[in-house]
Amino acid sequence: MCNLFFKYFIKQKKNILFLIIIIIIGTVISSISKIENNKNKEEQIFSRERVIDIFKQDIKEVDKDLENDNISDEEKTELNNMKKRNIANIQNYEKTIQDIKTENWQALYERELNRFLDSDGNFISKGFSSKGISYTANKLTVEITYEILKYLKENNIPSAHPLNIQRTEFDQPRTSEESKLLDYYSKKTLIGTSHRLWDFFTNNLMLIYTFIIVVTFGILFSKLEDSQNKTIRFLRTSGASKFRIVSSGLFTGGILTIILGLLIPAIFFGIEFLISGSSSFKYPITTYIVKSDYFSLMSFGYKIVPISDVLIKSLILFLLYGIFIFLFTSAISTFVKSSVKSVILSFGLITTLQMFNKWYNPFSYWRVGKIADGSINILSKTITYSFDKSCKILAIGICILTILLICIAFIQDRRRNGYA
Repeated sequence: MCNLFFKYFIKQKKNILFLIIIIIIGTVISSISKIENNKNKEEQIFSRERVIDIFKQDIKEVDKDLENDNISDEEKTELNNMKKRNIANIQNYEKTIQDIKTENWQALYERELNRFLDSDGNFISKGFSSKGISYTANKLTVEITYEILKYLKENNIPSAHPLNIQRTEFDQPRTSEESKLLDYYSKKTLIGTSHRLWDFFTNNLMLIYTFIIVVTFGILFSKLEDSQNKTIRFLRTSGASKFRIVSSGLFTGGILTIILGLLIPAIFFGIEFLISGSSSFKYPITTYIVKSDYFSLMSFGYKIVPISDVLIKSLILFLLYGIFIFLFTSAISTFVKSSVKSVILSFGLITTLQMFNKWYNPFSYWRVGKIADGSINILSKTITYSFDKSCKILAIGICILTILLICIAFIQDRRRNGYA
């Protein structure tokens, strides 16, 4: 019977459409990221070329002043020193431009690290300003940026521009203008396989998975009532018990949900590899740790971990959430005998319940990447979310829904046998 369910799921024509849509989305996202990465790189080069032009203009002004016979020897000495400094600055900027073009990350990291500490070894404040708007980065953000640059240099791992600051959840701009200013100086577009997977788990692409599960797998038990499909009609007339049909459907649907949950990230991974190539799974990611019993930014610490750590946690939550949604939609379709109504009701309930950010609400676990790195607590202004707790709640929800569906099937069999 599991074989029949498997064939029924696989042969659905809409699966081909979903596959094409996923490939298109993955291609668009990877292409845009590649373009943004190159754009940021060009902006870094252009900004330094403008500074070089300013220094060259200053040198011309100095040369004009030196041609004046009325200046004193002291003034000539000062002008010559100024010219030498400008020439040295030009050479430094030209070297930086060359390092950016050739992606000499070791030299870029070393140059940037030298700008973080003062003569006493203390961190220098990082402030930004533009068009009358100013913002100073959080001290922990400066510290984290330094640690990440140091980690990247020690492990010889490529990154992306800009390098001067790494935005973290410790920064809480008060206005949209401050947020845009901080993004301009800190937001980098990382490319490569590991970064595409992390972007997949953190940027709401979980919703694609949820949609396909509801439309493809979750309406099975509504189909048992109203479908004209040969496979479903055979199951209804074969004399098999409802208990056996439901248990086989749940087993097959669960396996296919896991396969789908592995297939979608794999597609994004493969497309990114073809467009931008591979990237290190040791790349440093900032995770946030709760240190006290009440919420405030001071309640959180941080830990820098390889990106592989948060990817594994995200994938586990991703698959557990997918199975939970499959079982929830299956439960809805057991009571709603129309597949269309089942899909609409399921989406309505799931979307509504996702808005309640409580640790005991398994529907709120759709932001798997934010749970994996701990930033969900800062975003939701709470301290109650954790990876371990989320796994337990989802596992409990899966067990409850599975038992509910099996019990309903068992009761229906008893009633049918009683009427026979």
